[in-house]
Amino acid sequence: MTRVIDELYAVPPKEFSSARNATAASLKAAGHVKEAQAVRQLGKPSPSLWATNQLGRQDPEGVARFVDVVNRVRRSQLHDPRTAAEGMKTIRAELQALTNRAADVLTKAGYRISPATSARISNTVLAAAVDAGLVDDLRYGRLTAELAAPGFEVLAGAGAGRPLQLLRGGKTSDPQREPTEAKREHADTKWDQTETKRQQAEARREQAEARHAQERAERERLAQEVEALRRDAAQRKAAAEQAAQEVRELERHLAEARRKLRAAEREATAAAARARRRTDS
Repeated sequence: MTRVIDELYAVPPKEFSSARNATAASLKAAGHVKEAQAVRQLGKPSPSLWATNQLGRQDPEGVARFVDVVNRVRRSQLHDPRTAAEGMKTIRAELQALTNRAADVLTKAGYRISPATSARISNTVLAAAVDAGLVDDLRYGRLTAELAAPGFEVLAGAGAGRPLQLLRGGKTSDPQREPTEAKREHADTKWDQTETKRQQAEARREQAEARHAQERAERERLAQEVEALRRDAAQRKAAAEQAAQEVRELERHLAEARRKLRAAEREATAAAARARRRTDS
């Protein structure tokens, strides 16, 4: 099942729905009903999530290096907070390199890159890298949802030398950070709303495609029935014309037989008359 999911997540978003449905149909036909249902429930990834997942496939060394850097910085700042600033420089450089690589993947797939798209990729990569429950999904390209930025204080602009803290949930007691967190929460809410609308639109599009496919199938069935009726009518017409030809031929033979019969009757009458004359004489 893992291999099936890996293969689907490698498919570009534009082709995901058809590939997912075909895979689910194949699994169901093979008797794997539960697996087919699980595949059918897989959501179509956004372009930015798809590109993020491709990093684990196309640049596994870069992903592994970034995860290692993040872990080393998190460990070192516990012992010597003064190293945090230098560590964050390395993290930012590695994160930007991965974000650029994902942007290249999107560009080659025919998508336009916006600052918002790059930000979503960057946020997801960083959030997955610091989450023990998601880091393997980042490594192997199996992330199922975009992630909000985890909230490293140095990345948020805090002064050098302050401890590096992972702020889960986007909350902090630092009054200077509250406007930034509020903006982030607002942006996340807008993104969730946009994503919901996108998924609803995608569902409507898939329903329309299914309806159009059903209509095409119905038109093809009716066309086949009409063609069958046309061929049957043509065959019946040919049979009727053949029967009419045979009737005309029989009528011609009958008329010829009647002509010969009348000629024979006349010849018999004439012969009888000649015989009587010879007798009378």
